[in-house]
Amino acid sequence: MTIAVLFSTMAMLFYALEIAIADWKLSDVSPRLLTLLYSSGVATYAAISLLISHDSVKAPEGYQWIFIAILITSSFIAAVSHFEALNHESGAVMLTLFYCLMPVAASFYMALFKREMPGMRVIVAWLIAGLALYLLSTGEKHN
Repeated sequence: MTIAVLFSTMAMLFYALEIAIADWKLSDVSPRLLTLLYSSGVATYAAISLLISHDSVKAPEGYQWIFIAILITSSFIAAVSHFEALNHESGAVMLTLFYCLMPVAASFYMALFKREMPGMRVIVAWLIAGLALYLLSTGEKHN
């Protein structure tokens, strides 16, 4: 297992745990307050991790600060939307079902950023993935 696969697996497992806990015990907490608490906790852990790390730290330079601002804004919108969805009873399964489209969205963004038109197979995959998500999310729920 490569280190990238290990960290990707850990990210998936802990994001799934976070979603399950938020759905199970915190779905009635104000989404914006939950976003503040969540972000403050992540920032605190990140600061501690940075302080105890023995790795060299390379800070953003010049125009990279613009992308840091975009990253923060994107993360804020994502977190608020994430907790709003749970607050409106999407449930962990529904929310993570939508997260399954993240590779599709990421490949779409990369096509835009690199200004490269994706191949027909990628476009068809985007359409099929979107249709599958629509069918699954609007289908009859079985308990």
